[in-house]
Amino acid sequence: MTTSKTPGRKNDPKKVHIHKKNFELLICVVALIGLYTRHASGQEPDLSQTGGVSIIKGGGVCGVVQNPNADSSGSFEIKPTLGGSLTVDVSEVKQPSVLRPEQISYRKFAPLEKDDVQSQLKIARWAVAQQLSAIADAHFQRVVELDPDNEEARKALQHVKVNGVWISNKERMEQNGLERVKGKSVSKQEAELLRQQDAGKEAARYWKKEIQFLYPRALSGDQRAREAFRSIRNPQALSPLLKTFNNEKNNPEGKVLLIQAISAIGTPTALSELGKIAIADPNMDVRAAAVDGICRKKIAIPDAVEYFRRRLRSASDVASINRAAYALGRLQGESAIPDLINALVTSHKSQVIIGSDQTGMSVDSTGKISGFSPGGGTRAKTVTQISENETVHEALVAIVAAHYATPVDFGYNVDAWIRWRQETEQLANFYPRRDR
Repeated sequence: MTTSKTPGRKNDPKKVHIHKKNFELLICVVALIGLYTRHASGQEPDLSQTGGVSIIKGGGVCGVVQNPNADSSGSFEIKPTLGGSLTVDVSEVKQPSVLRPEQISYRKFAPLEKDDVQSQLKIARWAVAQQLSAIADAHFQRVVELDPDNEEARKALQHVKVNGVWISNKERMEQNGLERVKGKSVSKQEAELLRQQDAGKEAARYWKKEIQFLYPRALSGDQRAREAFRSIRNPQALSPLLKTFNNEKNNPEGKVLLIQAISAIGTPTALSELGKIAIADPNMDVRAAAVDGICRKKIAIPDAVEYFRRRLRSASDVASINRAAYALGRLQGESAIPDLINALVTSHKSQVIIGSDQTGMSVDSTGKISGFSPGGGTRAKTVTQISENETVHEALVAIVAAHYATPVDFGYNVDAWIRWRQETEQLANFYPRRDR
């Protein structure tokens, strides 16, 4: 810290420059200032009310910041409340709290005014002219305390007279069932909805950071992080979990860990996302983990069965058919039996390239070339392929074994399965099951 007197006047205040390397001396200076500027309660003054700077390593300097727009590599010139001047490196300042000249002027003359109606009105009118609305409102409120019927102050505070009684704008809105939220007058129901939305956004921001912190640690094998990760239950965590899942490309272990967290949340939206993963993900272990997550929520199984039945009926490729069938087999949905019978053997159209562009030649028994045959060119041909879907068969047999006293297996004989189903339904009319 360097100290120098400003030339030209004998009693000029001292100017102190604070360097980063001797920051400890700055703390001493701040502490000394604090001894004289603390409130009676012993707390440090609010810089937003007094102006000055907050120091990164603690403490603050109260006063007027002369150059609030100082360059990041420069320094702030401050006139402390106690007099003198300070120069503080910008790198050491958390944030400057700058007072407008009008605010500084107010702090000089307002305490000298009387506490009566006329003096308080004078200050309030001046504050309005200087666009210091908070200060103006405070003094108009004081006028109302001194003179409850003062019309100028009441109107300035947006009070209205109802049945001879002055009421505030807030009280009037409450009487009309309204609230003021984000600058708008809305119903109490809408106000509550807006508050819930704000709370939801705040929760979403929290869970985004929390998952960004926990996931890499859980993935690296940190057991405490894994337990914390798997114990997530808040629905607000679903969106960042899904985003993290979608960003994982070739890491099945990480995807399974994320699926466990999504499953633990257990909301209908979370389970719906697991259903999509069970059909779409290319990795078998990941798809199986998604189905496991759904199976853990017993109450959700009926809806899940209907979801996979729809996917089974609408699927146009063998992979999706067998993935939906696998999920139905795990869920043991009896209602899916007709759909599985229909999906046992499926036909799929595809295009194949036939013909050749190569020119051929023929050779006789002596090895001599006897002739040439030009290539006929290539062309696309649509062919129909029949697929016996093994996973569909396994799911069908498993569901029948789970729900019927006499297990049956007709292989890929669709007609035999249909006859069995019809006979079973007819018998059920005479001997209905107790669970129906």
